[in-house]
Amino acid sequence: MRVRITTRHINNNRDPEKLKSYAVKKSKRIEKYLKTGAEACDVNFVLSSEKFRDTAEISINSRNLRAASSFETTDMYTAIDSAVDVIIKQIKKETDKKKTSKRRSGARNKEGAAGTPAAPETGIGKLTNIRVRRLPEKPMTIEEASSQLHVSDANFVTFRNSASNDMNVLYIDDRGQVTLIEP
Repeated sequence: MRVRITTRHINNNRDPEKLKSYAVKKSKRIEKYLKTGAEACDVNFVLSSEKFRDTAEISINSRNLRAASSFETTDMYTAIDSAVDVIIKQIKKETDKKKTSKRRSGARNKEGAAGTPAAPETGIGKLTNIRVRRLPEKPMTIEEASSQLHVSDANFVTFRNSASNDMNVLYIDDRGQVTLIEP
């Protein structure tokens, strides 16, 4: 991590070297949050003073992260602390975004299809070994669904009714009778 500190319009009654050493010390806090590639990271501090306002600006440039922070107050040390706190929040937010996006893109079921819904949680425990089947996208009439039910070895068929455009279930009950469920 390369730290560069620039001071502008700092009064003679303040020691610029003390401010620079304080900024370097605070940059160590930032380095903890830059886990990967910290050696290829540039951290730039710009400390400036105008009348009664002290401003601390921090910018971070690295291969995979860019962040900037600026804070203005009447005390330079407070400005540096606050700007470092803001930049740390930004770094945490960016790394959390990357973690969640990686976790979401890796969610796949056994067949390899992305985006399948997770099993619902029950009071007894988690459901396991759930097979997901996709419904045919073409709407069917009740007669077509009935012939599909008799051809397949399943006890039920779910389909989108072409007449009402609603999801329906056609199943064979214990007595062997075909029953239609519609919303």
